Amino acid sequence: MNYYNQKYDYAQQHLSAQDQVNAFCKKYQATVELSKHKLYAKRIPINYQKWINDGEPIPFTQEIQREPTVEINIPQDKFRDLIESDRWVGQMEAETRYYKERYLQEVEDDKIRHRNPTVKKAWEQYQMLLELAR
Repeated sequence: MNYYNQKYDYAQQHLSAQDQVNAFCKKYQATVELSKHKLYAKRIPINYQKWINDGEPIPFTQEIQREPTVEINIPQDKFRDLIESDRWVGQMEAETRYYKERYLQEVEDDKIRHRNPTVKKAWEQYQMLLELAR
């Protein structure tokens, strides 16, 4: 599968969370169900300012809230597609960031050249020397 020809689905951004889950399940032939065996332990942060204001001792034990986990079952070939798609998106984001930084630097350099005639003249001479060197 060639991910370089893949088009980003902008309609996916405006869907509700449940619709996005349903679209994911349809695209990757996945099934989602609550796990019957595992729980996720989430620590509840302690509000130390509350304890300081009330004058009570700070608790050294932290409360833990247990949440059920979700199991997602995906066929192996669809899982490979998902990983490859994620890798492709990461590469595109890195390239986009690189070209955006280059463009912003070029815009900044251009502003400096237009504000300072001396810099502009030096830049033109530099460009001329580069052309002569080729």
